[in-house]
Amino acid sequence: MGQITSIRSNEKSGWENYGEDGVKGTVVSRFDVFKGYKDESGKVTKIKSLGSAYIREGLKTYTLHLKTFLKDTYYLLPNTKQISTTADFVILTREIAQNSGKKYFWNNVGEARAMTGENAGLLELDFDLFGEDVYMPTEPYKVGEVLSSAPTWTASEVA
Repeated sequence: MGQITSIRSNEKSGWENYGEDGVKGTVVSRFDVFKGYKDESGKVTKIKSLGSAYIREGLKTYTLHLKTFLKDTYYLLPNTKQISTTADFVILTREIAQNSGKKYFWNNVGEARAMTGENAGLLELDFDLFGEDVYMPTEPYKVGEVLSSAPTWTASEVA
């Protein structure tokens, strides 16, 4: 399979919108992350929702939040180092770097692959320590707009 740079079918960088008050905003898409199972034919069926993934229009990094780990944030990025794995995406966490001179230290905690056939339009998420079948559709179920003047919080700030 060729390298995937984004799972958005209508990706166009630099899309910006303006609210009614003229404040510049950004389109954010939301994706369901769910537990599923494959039947005898290999078709994936959703069992229950495990969380959500988000992406801001024009970016390539998806932010994942799982209901089981409310304070943790996962990042789904296109795999640019196809040497170590054939996955289409890598799943990372990040922490503040202590001594390296960099802002963050990134931890590789899994990978994702685009599915084909009857399951085209799904990503299979493979977290290193989870023994569950976890999936994410490539089309958002909700698209909204976040105005740039609106406050934004990280998971650690909300807790």
